[in-house]
Amino acid sequence: MAQEHPDRLVAAYLKSRGYRQSEATFKKEAVVTPPTTWNGRGEASIPDFILFYNESEASNPNAYQRSYERLRKWVEDSIDKYKMELRKVLFPIFVHAYLDLVGRGLRDQAKSFIDSFKSDHTEFYGQDVQRLSAVTEPHHATENELAQTYRSNRFNVQMSRYSFELLLSYLQDNKFMLILRIVNEHISIFVENVLPDAAEDDDDLAAQLGLAGQPSHQLESFNKQKLLLGELPPDIPFLTDLERTIKEEAPSDVNELLEELQKVKKEPSADAPTIAYPPKRLLDIPAAIEELREARNRVQVTPMSPISICCYTFHNTYGSLQSLRLSPDASMIAGGFADSFIRLWDIDTGLTKGANSARADKSKDVVSSSDLGPARRLVGHAGPVYATSFSADQRYLISCSEDQTARLWSLDTYTNLVAYKGHNYPVWDVDFSPQGWYFATASHDKTARLWSCDHIYPLRIFVGHLSDVDTVKFHPNGSYVLTGSTDRTSRLWDIQRGECVRVFKGHNGAVQTVAFSPDGRTMASAGEDHTVMLWDIGSGKRLKKLVGHTGMVYGLEFSKDGTVLASGGADNSVRIWDVKKAETKEIGVKKDHSKALDRPSQSLLGAYPTKRTPIYDLRFTRTNILMALGAFTLD
Repeated sequence: MAQEHPDRLVAAYLKSRGYRQSEATFKKEAVVTPPTTWNGRGEASIPDFILFYNESEASNPNAYQRSYERLRKWVEDSIDKYKMELRKVLFPIFVHAYLDLVGRGLRDQAKSFIDSFKSDHTEFYGQDVQRLSAVTEPHHATENELAQTYRSNRFNVQMSRYSFELLLSYLQDNKFMLILRIVNEHISIFVENVLPDAAEDDDDLAAQLGLAGQPSHQLESFNKQKLLLGELPPDIPFLTDLERTIKEEAPSDVNELLEELQKVKKEPSADAPTIAYPPKRLLDIPAAIEELREARNRVQVTPMSPISICCYTFHNTYGSLQSLRLSPDASMIAGGFADSFIRLWDIDTGLTKGANSARADKSKDVVSSSDLGPARRLVGHAGPVYATSFSADQRYLISCSEDQTARLWSLDTYTNLVAYKGHNYPVWDVDFSPQGWYFATASHDKTARLWSCDHIYPLRIFVGHLSDVDTVKFHPNGSYVLTGSTDRTSRLWDIQRGECVRVFKGHNGAVQTVAFSPDGRTMASAGEDHTVMLWDIGSGKRLKKLVGHTGMVYGLEFSKDGTVLASGGADNSVRIWDVKKAETKEIGVKKDHSKALDRPSQSLLGAYPTKRTPIYDLRFTRTNILMALGAFTLD
């Protein structure tokens, strides 16, 4: 009888002791993948480590919580030199340990696990943790999109070789095979051959990790695509008609208007896009004359001059007011409500009424929403209205809702003209093109879509985000659309090609709002991580990080001359930032990442708190007056 191979005897023994994957382990050879590069440096990728674990450990319902708790304590007790890198693996391990418990039907253990450790991750991943908390049954894990995203994508983490070896040794020495399996199956660790303190200085961890994220050297190459960021060529026929009308009517400020008109009549830049828009009509001339007059009277905003801010606070909304939007000429406000209707307030009429009533009542020094007069109600949606947007000529309003539709409203007849259906889930945001005619939507279905008013189906579908697309904004020249997502990135899309041409990666939370500078060459983004970031669109690189907010940022707006940026959000404040000022680093002070979020940015020009009014929206009028909109809260 031939003697049996020793490996088979060992495998049979291990199998009898509960190590079911031992035979496959003996057959499998360790494969070391070739090194890759990261940020221009040579790095070793993680080998496909051979892992097997005792199923008796996996059957212990408390094994995940005990292992994770010990790992968490070990990381927090590590020296600062390695702590920041080791912390990066805690969140993906937390997510997959919880999903493993849910998938095995251990509902009580899963609830205890997420309740015990979710507070560690709410600052940077609060929205993800909240959505995962709703996954409580095995079938939820297969139906929930976020859970499937984490399960089907590897979480990318970058760390130094020494930190990685410390982590691997600790897990192996303590026989944390469950966690080792999670690391092996769901986390891609890119290893650098440098010490942590010699690694590239980078404030934000999100630039180094993420679901299906790209190494930054690949991102830099992707962001080198050519863009056309210049202004649209002037509409010469319309400007000629406008000039003739001004001369014929000869208003008292005719010379000033003609002088302002000459500033508009300029040669197109070399990078001006070519995109067709319907020609303007003679009906648009009165509005164009008023726009010239407002541009002539524009206040020059500089960091050294104070900014005039007007804040509208809406009372008695009882948490049902979902969104607020100011019209381009600051004459109307549109509010979207959870009761599925839209309210329109006429500011011009309301201010006149409010001023008269205030004069009649000497004790009254605040204009309330009742002073604005009765609001018009637009009824048509079948769910909460999450956003609205006015057309440039203010003849139309576009709205979006939980009912998966966008609706076009006439502001002449106050009726619903079209319902646009195409998204499969709630639509979070909508934005009209600055030139009119086109609009874009952002949805829970991870897509943004481009529409035109005369088509009931989308012209383009922008696919690429890994999670909800929370906000959308048109570029000033109308040739690009910018989106912000729960996947912590912003993307710039070419509307003619329907392709992504820039990816802006750096936030530690969902991107809730974005804004373009008037010249279209700078972008700002902000959201869940309480920070505002400025980006150079041409290169795709971050210019600076603005720290100061203590809550989620809901609104961003550049002044008309692009010198300052206004932001507002859940911390009940409006903040003004100097866009041009460079951020200088403190010399001789050791960098402390744990306190970085507490140090105000040097570019902060001023903070203007409200009593209890989160700021929903911000708009600079054409005369550079900042308008802030929000709803009073009782708690």
